Amino acid sequence: MGFFDLFRSKNDDTRKSYLKELIKVAKADGHLEKREYDLILKIGQKLEYQESEVESLSQQIEYDHPSETQPSKDDRLRLIFDLVAIMMIDQSIDPKEMGLCKSIAMKSGFEPEVIDDIVHRINVLTQSGMSIEQASNNAFQVYKRA
Repeated sequence: MGFFDLFRSKNDDTRKSYLKELIKVAKADGHLEKREYDLILKIGQKLEYQESEVESLSQQIEYDHPSETQPSKDDRLRLIFDLVAIMMIDQSIDPKEMGLCKSIAMKSGFEPEVIDDIVHRINVLTQSGMSIEQASNNAFQVYKRA
């Protein structure tokens, strides 16, 4: 399930699970930077969580070392695509957002250049008339098979 599907989901467990996975990815290097937390907070608020609820989830997840609860490669890739789509939704890519996406990609086990490739793929698809959501989902499926 992608980020945009979460808005349609009324299942709190599904939304909370997604947010937890994002926090795990951000904490993959053993700490959560302020800019990562700010993005997670923004996403949490879009998913109708209060700041205190996001903070509580973040405190529950300690990620000082890898464990068997690490998100799968597909889950981490989906999160990266979702972050890029969120970054691109306003049709303006801020260099700080791009840097954050690349940082999270590296923490997720991907090369930072993957973000440039995802942005390019989504741009090509949106220029052909797809919405950001459709383009992200389409590019994710193609990328996953590659």
